Amino acid sequence: MGRARGDEQIESWWTSVLVGQPSPAHPLYGDAVDVKLHAGVLHVSGELKSPREREEVIAEAHRYLGLGIDDIDARRLTVRRHDQRRGLLDQTIVAAFPNRSVAEHALAFLRQQRRLRPKATCTLTSGDEQVLESIGAFAADARKALTSGHGVLIARVDETDAFEARELLDEDTRSIWTLVTPPVPARRTR
Repeated sequence: MGRARGDEQIESWWTSVLVGQPSPAHPLYGDAVDVKLHAGVLHVSGELKSPREREEVIAEAHRYLGLGIDDIDARRLTVRRHDQRRGLLDQTIVAAFPNRSVAEHALAFLRQQRRLRPKATCTLTSGDEQVLESIGAFAADARKALTSGHGVLIARVDETDAFEARELLDEDTRSIWTLVTPPVPARRTR
């Protein structure tokens, strides 16, 4: 693909983002980059292979400042650490929401994230003891939330995804509280 053709595809992609169309994969970086425009702030997230790639994506976004974008938040656009190995450790994230409906909405949002692939997820509204026992010391907090009528979401993710998953649940879906278990040896998914 020639440079001019690639530039046209990138410009077209950014235009679709700015007009609010669901964004397909980035023309160069694919699903490694995700963008959301909210209240004039462009939230750029993902994990790229190099600092140069990260700088290029941010530079692309900066071209549209003042043209539908008031500010850019690229805090969640990271560079892959080569010392992280996927599949070794799992972490479980437990989050409480005002009710089950909100917890289910948060679960759907979590599952829509392209780069995040939860290994196991569920929402609770009553004391499913087997599930609660799987979260160890956090079971008491989950039981208390359930007794108060809150919905509880539980997601098991690869340790390398835990920070992003926690941040999504804590900040983007505004959970009442979010807890993360210590890493444990990974279990295979079905």
